Amino acid sequence: MAEYKTLLLEDRGPVRLITLNQPQIFNPLDYGSGPELIQALEEAGADPAVRVLVLTGAGPAFSGGGNVREMAKALKSGEKPSIFFSELAAMLHRSVSTLRRLPKPVVCALNGVVSGGGIGWALSCDIVVASSKARFDPGYIRIAVSPDGGSTALITRVLGLQRASAFFMLSEAIDAPTAQAWGLVNRVVAPEALLEEALAVAQRLAKGPATALAQTKALINQAMFGDLETVMENERQSLCRLGDQPDFAEGITAFFEKRKPTFA
Repeated sequence: MAEYKTLLLEDRGPVRLITLNQPQIFNPLDYGSGPELIQALEEAGADPAVRVLVLTGAGPAFSGGGNVREMAKALKSGEKPSIFFSELAAMLHRSVSTLRRLPKPVVCALNGVVSGGGIGWALSCDIVVASSKARFDPGYIRIAVSPDGGSTALITRVLGLQRASAFFMLSEAIDAPTAQAWGLVNRVVAPEALLEEALAVAQRLAKGPATALAQTKALINQAMFGDLETVMENERQSLCRLGDQPDFAEGITAFFEKRKPTFA
């Protein structure tokens, strides 16, 4: 296995555990973690000894989504946010596509809050086992941008129009029990039992027929996400347009000043 700066990798027999490992900044998507996750997924996909993957996060968060510190840095440097978002969204969307197209099952051990693009990572997994402390928090509207990571498809096709609209537009977080009731996660367990439960599911999948599981995943992709790349490209373009608006600069400034933004 390759060595990574933002990930921890560990093999448990035929199961590869991938841990997002920047807990001090809530495991964000950035120019380090994005390419590394893509590489780790592709490496696992090509390794015949790996039959199932488990994806989780270190610390209190699964992933906080896009790195707001990098966003603020881009704004201060004078770089057009649309350029920053275009590159970042492209990395996120490639990682989401890789998760969905990987011919091996992926189990998400959702250990804590998941926000922004991290939602795309979590919901692109085939089975989601959540800690009772997990929470889906979209966050986009609070900094005046639109969703990415395929989440407009991944969320809306599960929750339906009204619930998805409230989730994104009102930025209404969803706790773990609600997420299970609404079909976003498969199981909710105590935090201390999360990894054991997720690994047990993964080991069960690892004993199954690999080719049949791969074909089943491909058919589910075709039925549910045949247009996922188109959705994500539309999301990327929207994000770029909004990134250059004054409201985005106000949203980021308010975030760091710990106040409510005043949008135009």
